[in-house]
Amino acid sequence: MSALRKSDAAAEASANRLLGQRLALFRAAAGLRLGDVATAVGVGLQLIQRYETGEIAVPFGRLVRLAEVLGVPVSTLIGETFDGDGAMAPNAAAVLKIARIAGSLPPAKRTALAALARELGRP
Repeated sequence: MSALRKSDAAAEASANRLLGQRLALFRAAAGLRLGDVATAVGVGLQLIQRYETGEIAVPFGRLVRLAEVLGVPVSTLIGETFDGDGAMAPNAAAVLKIARIAGSLPPAKRTALAALARELGRP
């Protein structure tokens, strides 16, 4: 029975990390800092940071509020977090770096970057 509990705990930790990656990604893409999100949600900066690292689980009500602040549906934040094998994306760091850059760009340049990304993604 303890092996099952360890397995469940590992799956939960993995899901928390994946959700945290998505929170960080959408926050960076929106050009928001941790403090901006924390203030808008009404919690401390360290709590948002702990959500993004997957250290702690995000309560559902708070997830709804985070989605509102980030301007995305809850389903977008969850994405495939709870589907598939739960493996972390191997290129997550690169994607997050691109999102941070995009979030700091003016709207016209952000649009141009999105068009470039679409072109690069074509076979």
